Amino acid sequence: MLAVCGDGLLHIGHEACDDGNATNDDTCTTLCEAPGCSDGLVSGMESDVDCGGGCLPCGVGLNCNASSDCETWGCFEGVCGYTESCEEINSNTPEAPSGRYWIDVDGDGPNTPFEVLCELERGGGGWTLVLVSSDDAQHTWTWEHRAWLTTDATVVGSLDETNRDYKSRAYNEMVFRDILAVHAPSDIWAQYDDVTQGSTDLGHYVGAEPSPNCDYAMAGNGIEMTDGTLASNLENDVGLCDTDLYFNIGDHETSLDYCLVSDVCSTATHGLAWNRGGNNGCPFDDADLAGLGPASQCGCCELGRDMLESGGRGFAGALGLNSGTAELGENYIQVFVR
Repeated sequence: MLAVCGDGLLHIGHEACDDGNATNDDTCTTLCEAPGCSDGLVSGMESDVDCGGGCLPCGVGLNCNASSDCETWGCFEGVCGYTESCEEINSNTPEAPSGRYWIDVDGDGPNTPFEVLCELERGGGGWTLVLVSSDDAQHTWTWEHRAWLTTDATVVGSLDETNRDYKSRAYNEMVFRDILAVHAPSDIWAQYDDVTQGSTDLGHYVGAEPSPNCDYAMAGNGIEMTDGTLASNLENDVGLCDTDLYFNIGDHETSLDYCLVSDVCSTATHGLAWNRGGNNGCPFDDADLAGLGPASQCGCCELGRDMLESGGRGFAGALGLNSGTAELGENYIQVFVR
């Protein structure tokens, strides 16, 4: 008798199975074989041809039954698509691991999708990496290029090296509420919730803050830390004055006039910063040493200072946390938003 797949008879040597039906979502397909990830069928638990349901994830536009069926971790009305943020991935699929994902921050808008690094565990998860300030021998975050930390959408670095200077498109395209800063190699971190109401991106937010910010009343009244392991540590008013987050801090070393004028010895910073106590104690002494890079023009400093990065790495310098080898990308802070 000739072997006929689907006749309900098992023909040894010709068929692996034959259940006599025309469905492929059980233990025997219409090829009279067990479901496989390369059989050219939607078989077994697959959501589309040879993908999903335990096979390789499906691409955009293919069918899905759950977010985990899709390489984007976004399943919308049965079709794989892009999520708009790491937070959406975290919300839709709490078991999704931290790692690299493609997102589309404006959905059906004109901007193209791009790849990001998602932190989906620390601090409740849902974080998108937007910036890295690294001691990597590259002078990226300088006073000359401080607009890169505001509305200039220049992209810097690569997701292949997130221990080196990096700026994602998300810095200027993703609206956010919360900020997370994580230092390496110490793994000290600080989370700041409700920085905004979710109506602006980090670049525009920084750009809207005064620069230099010389408000002597703001010490201890910045953005309050809501979670994390960061702690102030002062000895004779030297170290980290508090754990609040600030922006575009001027050097409060002596007077308001000193802080506001750039052609003296004042050392302001730009972007995210913390409250450091130095030779003149707290608050905000030599502000650039507690920022993420930019050292300001300085009338009594070496020529070309505005072309250099400062080496504080935010709160890390004030706490002596930069224990890695200098200029090798071992001391850095990663900034995430959600």
